Amino acid sequence: MILGITGSFGCGKSAVLSIFAARNWRTADADRICHELYDAPPPELTAALRGRWAERPFDASGRIERSKLAGIVFADPVELEALTALVYPLLNRKLDDFIACCRRDDADAAIEIPLLYETGFENKFDRTVAVWAAPELRRRRLCERRHFTPENIADRERRQLAPDLKLERADAGLINNGTRAELERQIDRLINQLKVR
Repeated sequence: MILGITGSFGCGKSAVLSIFAARNWRTADADRICHELYDAPPPELTAALRGRWAERPFDASGRIERSKLAGIVFADPVELEALTALVYPLLNRKLDDFIACCRRDDADAAIEIPLLYETGFENKFDRTVAVWAAPELRRRRLCERRHFTPENIADRERRQLAPDLKLERADAGLINNGTRAELERQIDRLINQLKVR
């Protein structure tokens, strides 16, 4: 079983992924894969970034600085679309490799992809799962744990499918308004339902 895990930021997708990992599921995180691509970029990505933005996303040593890149793309939807067009084919290949390996080994896997529906990646998975949390709770988590400002949150929310729509489109939902133990119980029920199918 290959699950695609999605949801808006601040809803607890990483916590969900860690719970699946604790139950011996293989896991992958699309954001982490993208960070690895930025930290050790293939030459074609470096060249493409320079071709689009010259030295703006790079530090003095020539390494990609994610905060600078974020400042460029989250300020302008056209630039975000351009970055997506450069990075997502590379992400797509890495995800396909991971999924192929899991299928070959007949291993269960959960893959966290925040922009699952926005990128059209949902067809890669046997089932999709949306993690949902109340808006005020998500915003409080983001402000307290990641030091987002309300403006940061609003800006990023405009770039994503609404949380309610993700929940509506998914095959299953996890409501993360409570404790980790409550989230674990929901995931265990979901795993049992998947086994029955």
